[in-house]
Order: sequence, then structure tokens, then C-alpha cells
Amino acid sequence: MKKITTLGILGMLCTAVSVQAQVNIYITGSTAFRASMFRAITNLYGANLQNENPGGPTANNSGANQVTYGGLMSGVFGSQQVTIYTSMSGSIAGVQTLAQNLNVTYNNSPTNGDATTVNHQADLAFSDVYQAATGYQTPALADLLVAVQPFAFTKSISSPARLTNITHQQIQPFFANGYIPLSYFTGNTNDGSTNCYLPGRSIDSGTRLTAEYDSFFAPGGVEQPYAPNGSGVWSPSVGYSSGSGVRGALNQANAGPAIGYLGIADGMVVNNGSNNITYDGALPYLGTLNTGTTSVTGTNDYTPVIKGQYSYWSYEHLFERTSVSPGSSVDLLRSNLSTYIDLDIANVYPKVDVRLSEMQVTRPADGGPITP
Repeated sequence: MKKITTLGILGMLCTAVSVQAQVNIYITGSTAFRASMFRAITNLYGANLQNENPGGPTANNSGANQVTYGGLMSGVFGSQQVTIYTSMSGSIAGVQTLAQNLNVTYNNSPTNGDATTVNHQADLAFSDVYQAATGYQTPALADLLVAVQPFAFTKSISSPARLTNITHQQIQPFFANGYIPLSYFTGNTNDGSTNCYLPGRSIDSGTRLTAEYDSFFAPGGVEQPYAPNGSGVWSPSVGYSSGSGVRGALNQANAGPAIGYLGIADGMVVNNGSNNITYDGALPYLGTLNTGTTSVTGTNDYTPVIKGQYSYWSYEHLFERTSVSPGSSVDLLRSNLSTYIDLDIANVYPKVDVRLSEMQVTRPADGGPITP
């Protein structure tokens, strides 16, 4: 009897060790920042990234919304097997998920091609907005600023060349109606019979909320997004769940004039970044947006953001669920993700984000005053 008891205890100890040797962390939130997040995760794995779903360990999933990773993060977790689950649906949705302990759907396995899913609470959420800007302000989540996210207004590929600027005053009726005569933007009377549409984001989007607060449309306005069908006919919609949906609408050749709002990475996929228009007369970068992948051709100069001459930007937050223990695996990954995101911004080309250390101005809230 004693032998059986001893064996039982040893079995439980082995099981406990086995559980401790596996790290599972679940991330959700901003789609606009997902490319930098994905690169930071893969860099933390390094050569020990064993699996990635979809695509396998050499895949480029910078534009995907759901990716699961498996392998070793030796520099952070030693010999423990680490699985990182990501499912990105928007900044506000991420804050809500953590505040209300909601489940999110993830790819169940890091094995490429495995189509099974799992519903699980998120541990971390990236957000383009402060928690105070959302409707989910309690409990107060642990907030870590990791970067600055510039945004741009981008016109469709079938918009005329004379559509070059949008002002915050023009945004207010444009957002409220979802479309407006093109002449309102161009000043050309011949454009009066042609509508310019808004392919906007869903209410979960931090990109959307930042645009609304920065233009003084929020908190009182109700945005009305539109979406084109395959024939280029526009209808009211709930908005796209990610920037890839907006850029797809802007890239639809038969859809006519439209203006959307995008993170820089998504804006690069619309006419190679050439269709960003000025906002209140300025772009978030100087000169032409470079989309190359080397330091010679890919460096973008975000001086207008850095020095406060351009206002459509936000801090990128990394929120943590309140039940996460200090010093836990989740907490450890969070601090390392912040470091690797900063390294990514410093070293990857083309540059689409701004390091916190580069900023010469600050703002206390989304759309708030920008000061030295």
C-alpha cells in the first residue's frame, strides 16, 4: 500500500512538472499594430520557432488576424515549451475582452494547417487607445506604453488626383453620413454629382476611435461606415473588422472615390503607399512614403508626428488582465515583448511606427492636446 501511495505521489509530481514546463499565453487586440507584434514574437523564439499556424515557421503572417506559434523562447523561459495564441479583432474589443474576462477564438494548434479552434480568455491586449476612451473603464487594467502608431487618411485607387486633403471639419459630416459629394473635398463643381464614400472600421477599432477623437467627431458623433459590393455599389455596413478590409475596399477598381483611415502598414498596400492624403494639410511623414525593405530605400521620416505637427496618431498600449500575477509567465512575456517591439521599430524596414524614445511631444488622452 505504501508503494502504491509513493508511486501515486511521484505521478502527481511528474504531472505538476509537466504542467510547469508548458507556457500558454493568449493575446488579442489591435489589428493596426499586428505586424510589429508578430515580428517581435518570432524574434523572441528566434531559431527555436518550431511551428506556426498558418504557414509554418518561415511564414510571413504580418497581415493575418489569427496566428498560433509553438517552440522555445530560451532567453525568456529556458527549456519550457511556449505556445503563443494571437487573435486580433480591434483595440476596443481587446480592452473589453480583458475587462470582462471574455473568451476569444484562437487557432488551437501551432501546427500548420490545423483548422481546429479553441475559445479562451485573453491574457494581454494591444490597443491603439487608452482604456479611458472606451466604454470598458473598470476594472483598471495594467497599462504599458510600447510605441507610437501613426495613421493616415487614404483615398481609393479610383479617386481623382485632385483629391489631396481632408480636414477635421470635413470629417465631421463625412463620418456622420458615410458619404458626401466629392466636390466637398476637391472644390470642383464638376464633382458635385459624384459621391465619395467612407469604408470605415467596426466599433471595435482603435483606428476608428482615434480618428473620431482627433477630429472632434467623438464622443458625440455616430459614424456610418459604407462598403462596396463586387459591382462597386456602396451600402451602409457595420464597418470592417481590420485594416485589411478597408484597404481591400480602397483597392477595388470599380468602387469610385472613397477615403478610409489606415495604419501605415495597411496604407502601403494601396497604390504602394502613394494614395495617402494630407490631414489638415499634413502627412505623418516627410516626403514620399518608402515601402522598401532596406535601410537605404525603406527609412521613413516621421518628424511631423515626432514634433507635434501632425495629430492623427496614438500610443500603442499593451494591457494585461487584472488577474495576472506580477512576475508570472504572462508578465514576463509582456515586458520582453515591449523590448522586442522597440528593437523591431528601430531595425525593421520599411519603418511604420515610432519608438517612444523618439517622441518630442506627448498627449494625455486620445485626441488630447499635444504638448512638449
